[in-house]
Amino acid sequence: MNQSNNSKVENRTIKKIGKQDLESQFLEFISSYHVSTNPYELESASADLTSLPSYHYKFKKQYLASHIIRPANVNELSRAIKKCRERNIPVTIRAAGTSCFSSATPSKGGVIIDMRRLNKVLEVNKEKMIVKVESGISWLNLIEALADYGLEPKTFPTSFKTSCVGGFIATPGKAGIGVVKYGPMEDSINSLDFVKPDGSIVKILKDSNDEITLKDIIGTYGIYGAISSVELSVTTLKTSLEIIGYGFDSIGQAFNFYEKLKVELPNKPLFLSISERDFEKYSHINFPERDWLVWAAFYDDPEATSKSVSDVKYFASKMNAFEVDSSYLKEKWRDISDAEVSIGLSARNLIFQEYWISDMRLESFIDYYVKERRKYKFPTASYAISGEKGWTRVKIFGLTDISKPREFFTVKAFLHDLSVKAFTQGDRLYTIGIVNSFYLIKYKPEEVMKWKILKDKLDPKDLFNSYRLTKARMKFWRVALLFNTAKILYKIF
Repeated sequence: MNQSNNSKVENRTIKKIGKQDLESQFLEFISSYHVSTNPYELESASADLTSLPSYHYKFKKQYLASHIIRPANVNELSRAIKKCRERNIPVTIRAAGTSCFSSATPSKGGVIIDMRRLNKVLEVNKEKMIVKVESGISWLNLIEALADYGLEPKTFPTSFKTSCVGGFIATPGKAGIGVVKYGPMEDSINSLDFVKPDGSIVKILKDSNDEITLKDIIGTYGIYGAISSVELSVTTLKTSLEIIGYGFDSIGQAFNFYEKLKVELPNKPLFLSISERDFEKYSHINFPERDWLVWAAFYDDPEATSKSVSDVKYFASKMNAFEVDSSYLKEKWRDISDAEVSIGLSARNLIFQEYWISDMRLESFIDYYVKERRKYKFPTASYAISGEKGWTRVKIFGLTDISKPREFFTVKAFLHDLSVKAFTQGDRLYTIGIVNSFYLIKYKPEEVMKWKILKDKLDPKDLFNSYRLTKARMKFWRVALLFNTAKILYKIF
């Protein structure tokens, strides 16, 4: 065996010994059932649980985690983070992994901390209308637990069946069920317990003005630490649910109706959405005949929901609207958490991007999307859900197959062009991860610098949920060059 081969064997041996040593240190305070180096678990946990293609997961192969640990409480979480900090080991915080765009993917390898064992309801106070829960609890389990007290969350994501409370806070939490009626996730948070990258535990109140504030944590994808528990204000269970929707022949008509339901209704809907016919066609067996669908769910006492439905029907009577069968809308509401999975059945590789668009520019942005897609032969689909006041989350899908590389990268280029359009008109992307942070660095440098100042202070070696928001592994110019080349090849062939 030559000297080079001897060196490689020696390096592998040292790496293996270091890995075993780290595992033994975790086992001092975490059960052996919850410390894993199983290669299949590492492969699975080193990516988001989405239908995005493997193209997005080059990070998974190149920066595969070495360990997965599952702490059971805040003390175990704190000790694990502190242990990694002492040894300069990268840390990725993960819960259900539903936020996409490699938001829960390691970018440097290291340790994945799976938060889903922190899943307890710690306190319910019906008189004060508050609940304190650990951040790894799923929204579905929280909803079921609160129902026993006649309570429910004010705001939660459409992916409530699988996603966790902490994840919706770390991602924007500005669009979802209840947001139009009660405000974004931020408005429901009274306080949270937080573990910083050095392992120290702090309590952050809604109005605190300490080193880290609530605004620093919401929507920053865990770059400053891990949420261990949160106290939320909640509301009472309601007794009446009414769903109503109308079809329209043009985006202009649909948007005018959507805006009336969002702005002019005195009793706001629990959920409000606008979608094109192609999205309905790909995600449901039966679908409305009109090009655009606007639908809303009202959830209150019977008198309030009845009044809201009457108001909606009055608005519709003044417009060229076609009422959609209630059974179809009930099916949509029942399957709301599965709609994006259903559309994935129409393509072997589903690609999408999420845009955060001002309502002032929503109609023009969707109109731009409709015009741009006419340049291509691959199918697309879109829908939008209303977010906090003045904003809407637009999700656009491109349906293709990785076995058609020119088309695949052209779909990516199409979504890229829409991303550039969003930023240049004053808007942005909704969900950010490893694969799209470069847009922020290109178009929002002032915001990036503000995040970076605090990041450098708390995590100077960038070991904690790195390469999100403040750093990017991809360069904008390289991505633009790749996609422009793809469009040229697509037109030629």
